[in-house]
Amino acid sequence: MDKTDILIAGGGAAGIIAALAASGSGAGVTVIEKMPLLGKKILATGNGKCNYTNYYQSEECYRSSSVDGSLFAWDALKKFGCMETVGLFKKYGIMPYEKDGYVYPLPGQASSVRDILERQLKNTDTVINTDERVVKAKIHISKKSRQQDGFIIETDKKQYFAKKFIIATGGKAGFVHGSDGSGYKIAKCLGHSVIPPLPALTSCILDEKFLKDWAGVRTKGTVSAFSGTGQLLCQDSGELQFVAQGISGIPVFQVSRYISAELHNKRKPYLVIDIMPLYSIEEIASELKRRRTEPVNQSAGDMLEGILNSRLALALLRKCGIPVKRGALEVTDKEISKIAKSMKEWRLNPQATGGFDKAQITCGGIPVSEINGDTMQSRICGGLYFAGEIADIDGICGGYNLQWAWTSGYIAGSSAAKSCTSIS
Repeated sequence: MDKTDILIAGGGAAGIIAALAASGSGAGVTVIEKMPLLGKKILATGNGKCNYTNYYQSEECYRSSSVDGSLFAWDALKKFGCMETVGLFKKYGIMPYEKDGYVYPLPGQASSVRDILERQLKNTDTVINTDERVVKAKIHISKKSRQQDGFIIETDKKQYFAKKFIIATGGKAGFVHGSDGSGYKIAKCLGHSVIPPLPALTSCILDEKFLKDWAGVRTKGTVSAFSGTGQLLCQDSGELQFVAQGISGIPVFQVSRYISAELHNKRKPYLVIDIMPLYSIEEIASELKRRRTEPVNQSAGDMLEGILNSRLALALLRKCGIPVKRGALEVTDKEISKIAKSMKEWRLNPQATGGFDKAQITCGGIPVSEINGDTMQSRICGGLYFAGEIADIDGICGGYNLQWAWTSGYIAGSSAAKSCTSIS
């Protein structure tokens, strides 16, 4: 049986930074990663450019299903946040490039972040075992003291004894990058509960007849997510992307976690999109009435030229039940009001969200009430720590999920190492 001070399950962003923090504090560390490569998911972030943090930080950038979850994340960020991340990465050789608050590595390559972090880790005494999976973990009771003195951790290859155990296995989003939810099962065996993990930062799937009409269109707009009882859950603006299965784009990603949760709880949430954010219903209606008579011999579809993309206009008219070829003079005032209102308050009924294979992140996981935010140590099982996506914290788009990985990983690794030193 191999022995180590700290065993880290998961060699992604959180696991790597936890290992660097722990080894830098003098602890012996072993990292177990089921994929052939450390930090594989890092390579996919920021469209391959790795938006690894963001200079704009606020409590609202972090979400949670747990009560006070956002505050939990914000308090942790005060200990190791954006500036600490940038400073540490610069020390490692990762020079920052900033655009609108988004921070990237200067070469614009996610591989540079992954490669440098791996090289830093290999320069320590850390044992790195890839292509190996943690399958079980249990508390070890000392025969001499009859108290817990560590963990017996079983992988698909061997057994380990570790004084401290950090679970950094990620969530369920991105199976191809190694996220399969296995950490939840291990945490449950050690006494933890799990808030159902759901897809977040993903698209919304709709069941509408006009989806093929609008497929491929992009436009600026606002999307609002409402609960089944009509409560506004979240709102965001930016480029909306209309696809054959539904609706996508960053604003939709930002509200998707709330849709996932509502659908999971068997409620009927809905979206409202505003595809004319610069104009009021009254202004749109007035313009359409003017166009109805100038010039003559135009169709309902012609009335929307210069206002909407033609494919989006076709979908809108179909939604309103107005044939695109109908003469403009035949479109009534009531129908014009309906068109104008639909542009500003187009209601959509999601049937699902994009699955874990499409989602960028997982919402749900280990409740933060079961984690000490000062150390990331379990409140239920001494010596057990959590880092990264496995905890019930998910960030909005813009580098916030990676920042949570760096924050929680650094705190967990440092705290576990300090605890090891104090009992040595």
